[in-house]
Amino acid sequence: MKYFSYSLLFLLFLNCRNEKSSSSSIEESTLAKPSAKQIAFADWEVGAFIHFGLNVFSGQEHGDGKVSPSEFDPSELDAEQWVLAAKALGAKYACLTVRHEGGFCLWPSKTTDYTIANSPYKGGKGDIAQEFVDACRKHDMKIGFYHTSSHDANAGLSWYDGYIGWADNRDSLMNIAFQRPGLKEKYKQVQMGQMRELLTNYGPIDFMWSDHWGAPGSEEIWNPITDLVAELQPNMVFMGPETWVPGNESGLVVYPMWNAVNTVDGTNYTRPSASSKDKNVENDYGLLETEVRTGHPEGKFWRVRECTTHWAFHEGGWFWHPEVTLPRSLSEHVDLYYRTVGLGANTIINLPPDNRGLIPDTIVSAAKKFGNEIKRRFSNPIAESKQIKTGETVELSWSKPQKINTVVLMENIANGQRVVKYSLEAFVNDSWVPLKPMNHFPIAKPPYNPNPGYETIGHKKIDRIETVETNKIRFKSLESVEGVPEIRKMQVFYNAPY
Repeated sequence: MKYFSYSLLFLLFLNCRNEKSSSSSIEESTLAKPSAKQIAFADWEVGAFIHFGLNVFSGQEHGDGKVSPSEFDPSELDAEQWVLAAKALGAKYACLTVRHEGGFCLWPSKTTDYTIANSPYKGGKGDIAQEFVDACRKHDMKIGFYHTSSHDANAGLSWYDGYIGWADNRDSLMNIAFQRPGLKEKYKQVQMGQMRELLTNYGPIDFMWSDHWGAPGSEEIWNPITDLVAELQPNMVFMGPETWVPGNESGLVVYPMWNAVNTVDGTNYTRPSASSKDKNVENDYGLLETEVRTGHPEGKFWRVRECTTHWAFHEGGWFWHPEVTLPRSLSEHVDLYYRTVGLGANTIINLPPDNRGLIPDTIVSAAKKFGNEIKRRFSNPIAESKQIKTGETVELSWSKPQKINTVVLMENIANGQRVVKYSLEAFVNDSWVPLKPMNHFPIAKPPYNPNPGYETIGHKKIDRIETVETNKIRFKSLESVEGVPEIRKMQVFYNAPY
């Protein structure tokens, strides 16, 4: 009995020592780590963007703030149809443009007359923001709003009647507007008021796409807006301080890619700063966020990468245009998934309603085919490990040899992103043989990687590999930052051509 007591005490001592050592290691870590809501957001992976508003009726893409609300009159609007299309896509969240750059509000805002209340829709009694929220909650869809506080043509350019086009000169025109005596403060109050309405009148909101967040020259708008959002909806993921874009609207993510970033001024109020390898890309469809940022393994702030895209899913602009809004092929859609979600980022795919207020059947059908194909490919792994594995080497085995051509890895990003470079091997004929990566993205051009190998993992890395027959594979970390890698999940698949 005495021997048992001493042994037990010794084991307890070792356990406490190990726990203390582990706790100390975590406390001493300097790696940026995501918040719980950022981890949840990364797990949503696929979102649906619903671009709808006055632009659908005016034919504009960016809205100059001068088109009359009387033109807004969708005859068959059905927010449930939008949400069901998003679910068919496989989206976990949907984001509606409740107020785009032109300034027209899809809810009866008290901050301006430029709203749905002055349109024919439901006799001026409509509230599409509310219809969208209700539909999302009914169908268990995470709720997102799009709003851009630094770009509001109606509120900022009522004085302007010049020849310089708004669509191509939005930044410069807003900067000129902010120099006008008294306008900037008045403008700021409109934006603060709209944000307060959106984040207090509709219950919990899960995500907000804050277009042009941190745009140079608008710090006096964005900084207080960012603070207000944190005050009103602390559990909401806010694009800017918590997520970031890849520098294009074509669904391309830079690789290797780090979620940790350093910022322009060292605070969480500004955009990611460039590393020595980063550069700007050619302007893509008027996108202001042309900065490609790979992040930094030891960066101070964590920002989930989210790839917005319409071009990779359909032709034309973000808003519906009858002559060009056509879906691309299923093979292009699947390629989009591999080069966004498969490289550690979210993708938010545009599903634009037409002037009836319905997403066209062609887009709905394409969304459903995409969702079904992703389910077919990734719902039934040959083998998987769901428990966190810590170590330089992680193995996964199954009973009988089978053909495999896809390996999925996820890091335990709760403790940071560590893997810099790795290898994959299969056990064949009593020996370990390297697995050859078969990732290929013909659409990608530098600085986007057309042939990603085995480098960063982050939230998720999907590796297509040369087909091999085996019943065991292993991951080996070849280089990592600050400590031993933690693999949250490992899966293998065989995906036959479709």
